[in-house]
Order: sequence, then C-alpha cells, then structure tokens
Amino acid sequence: MPQTVPDHHPQAHHPQAVPDYPAHAFAGEPVPLPDTPVARVRLPSGIITWLVTGYDEVRTVLNHPLLSREVGRDGPRVGTTQGLNSAPTDGLRTLQADGAVHRQVRRLAARPFHARRIGGLRRRARELTDGYLDVMENAGPPADLVAALAHPLPMTLITELFAVPERDRADSAAWSDTLFTVLGISQEETDAARHALDSCFAALIEERRASPGDDLLSAWLTAQEGTDRLTDAEVNHLAVGLLIAGHETTVNAIGAGMWRLFHHPEQLAALRADPGLLPGAVEEILRHQSLGAFFLMLVARGDVEVGGVTIHAGEVVMPLPQAANRDPARFPDPDRFDIRRPGGGHLSFGHGPHACLGAALARVELEAAIGALNRRFPGLRPAGDDLAALAWRGDRLVAGLAELPVTW
Repeated sequence: MPQTVPDHHPQAHHPQAVPDYPAHAFAGEPVPLPDTPVARVRLPSGIITWLVTGYDEVRTVLNHPLLSREVGRDGPRVGTTQGLNSAPTDGLRTLQADGAVHRQVRRLAARPFHARRIGGLRRRARELTDGYLDVMENAGPPADLVAALAHPLPMTLITELFAVPERDRADSAAWSDTLFTVLGISQEETDAARHALDSCFAALIEERRASPGDDLLSAWLTAQEGTDRLTDAEVNHLAVGLLIAGHETTVNAIGAGMWRLFHHPEQLAALRADPGLLPGAVEEILRHQSLGAFFLMLVARGDVEVGGVTIHAGEVVMPLPQAANRDPARFPDPDRFDIRRPGGGHLSFGHGPHACLGAALARVELEAAIGALNRRFPGLRPAGDDLAALAWRGDRLVAGLAELPVTW
C-alpha cells in the first residue's frame, strides 16, 4: 500500500528553525545547498524534508529498503500539486513499489529493452535528428534550438516507441508538461492531464491486446516471467511514467547540454575537432549540468541512519543526485566542466533497484542530438550575448531552458 506521512510532524524531533529551499529560482547553475550532506529544509509546499546532498549519502538513500517511493496522492509534495503521483495506485504493481513487488515489475518492464531495440532506436534517433536539422538549416538563422530539436526529438522517439498515433502526440506532450510542473498549477489541472494520458494509453493498450505490433506496449503486454504477466493497468502506468520521464528529462538535457558547451568554447572546439569525445562529453553533461533544484521525495518506513543523522519513521527525504554529482569527495575539482574527465559514477540516472529504466534511450538521444549539431553546424553559437539571461522553467520537477536562440 502507498505510504503516507503520519500525523506527527517531523519538527517534533527537531524543533530548531528550518531554512527554506531553494533560496532562489533555478537558472541553470546549482542552487545554494546546506553545509551538511543531510539537512532539514522547508520546500515551497511547506513540507519539511531531509535534503540529502552528499554522494555516499545519496547512494545510501536511493538504495535503502526502508526509504519508500510509494508516497501516494496524500503524501508529501514539492509544490502546489502531486504531479507524477496524481493517479491512484491502490493494488497496482508499479516501478515505485518496494521490495519484491518492485522486482517483479522491473524484470518484466526491462525485458523489451534488449540490444536490438536500442540499436534500432539509435538509428531512428539519428534519422529524426537529421530531419529536424534539415528544417532548421533550410529556414536559416537564427533558430530556437529547443523548439527546433530539443523538444521534438525525444517526444517523437518516445511516442514512436509506443506507436502513439500522430494525432495524439501534441496532446501527449502537453499533458506530460503539466504533470512535470510542480509550482503555480492546480491539482485539478494535473488530475485532468493524468486522466487524459491514462485514457489515451488505455485505448492503445486495448488495440494492442487485439492486434500486437513491434512497439513497446505490445512487448510489455506479452512479457512473461514464468506465469507472471503485467496487467493492462500496470502497462498503462509504466507507459505514462516512461513517456513523461523519457520526454521531459531529455528535452531539458539536450538544451542545457548545448548551453553548457557554449559556456566552455574550448571544450566545444575540442569536441568538434574530435567526435570520438562525444560519449565522454555526454557523460560529463549528465554529471555536471543540473536540471533543477528538486527530485522525487521518499518516506521513511522505519528509523534510518544516513550520514550520521537519524531519519525517523514517517519523515520525508529528498535525495539530490545533481548535488551528489558535484561532491568533491567523489569527483576531483567537481565544478570544472571537462569532457575528457574519466567517466562513470554520476547519479543522474539514479542508483540501485530504482535506477532509470530509460537511461540507454536518454544517452542515445543526447549523442544523436549533440553529435549531429556539432557535425553539421561547426559554427553554431548563441544568438544573444548573455547566456546567463536566458529564461529557465524553474517551476518544474526537471527544469530546462524555455528557449535557446542560436545562429551559425
């Protein structure tokens, strides 16, 4: 059953004053953090949470069996809505479940992500990227890189993966955008978006039950471990979650990745001179470039010690992988952006049993987009003079640039 925050308030254990977090809106650079790797803060929603920022501490939290992602609709929230948890999940096996139930769903959900499918996605990502860049090139400079490539590429690829009809793709993107917005939006708006997305996938699942294809929905509907299969409702929940995460995160990472490279012209020049640096550049973008101030919240199902601090049963925890990725105890000179940095170890895709199911897809899209941009437009540069002045969508669980004007 989903976990909810009990009636007692976390401040009962910790009566001292609690600072607000974040101290200012996110604008591409890390927001100020507490001095200790585990500290109490007050979120925009008013919820008191333990903010966990140290590398080892974040790994512990992400992997701890007593820290649950099943917060439920009535559980803690970052801002004005429950967003991704807006749908009831009573009795439903989901990737947010704990223990054995999570392992069952994860095994079935991961089966279609085999090397052949990933290879096909890589080829398709390159084709789509080239097509979007043809349009951008033919229109001539300047262009908005977010609208021209960063937004349409992930949405087209993820909806093709599910074989979502063309007529539903724009609506799916809008519903996904709503569900990732956590500030300045009503619960009624997020509930409506969730209902619409659920209904869209329910219709598709009914079609695929009757006539399976080569898409991911069909693969999940036929996935089997012994006698265990996913129900239609479980497939629906998986599909909605992957569409939202697979679209929103990569849209923002493509735009923010190029924004970061523009900040470091010597690194960008090295990448253009040696395309072999591309995989390392993508990993460094994933490590170095924050995509907002927030992360998913967890609830303690029992007392847990993290970084020398006791987190009591019922208290709320927010690990920050983006902060852990800048921990000097793990990454030498962590604030230095270096596409030649030895790879591995960042927590941008999480850690432990709940690590991101779509990590391979995200890497495919980032390599396709950033590789093609630098190959086809060696003179690509910002169209404005002040990169720091560009607007960010800080109202979202995963933040990104509203636009990135470029010329060539």
